[in-house]
Amino acid sequence: MEAVVQEKIELILQRKLRYTSANLAFNMLISKMQKRLDSDPSCMKDCIAELESFLVKYPIVAKVDLANIAAL
Repeated sequence: MEAVVQEKIELILQRKLRYTSANLAFNMLISKMQKRLDSDPSCMKDCIAELESFLVKYPIVAKVDLANIAAL
């Protein structure tokens, strides 16, 4: 994942930047990560790793959503 995209994803997970995907599963994962970070702000690295493993499994979601996040 590109550094610029990762920074924006971190902002999304911290609720400092708003993003809604057309993919329900990706939205659910983002919500799950946001709640996890709310309870433990030090788990950002784990959240990014889980997000990356999701995107590896679903490359079409990765292609579309990472392009959209990069454009934010």
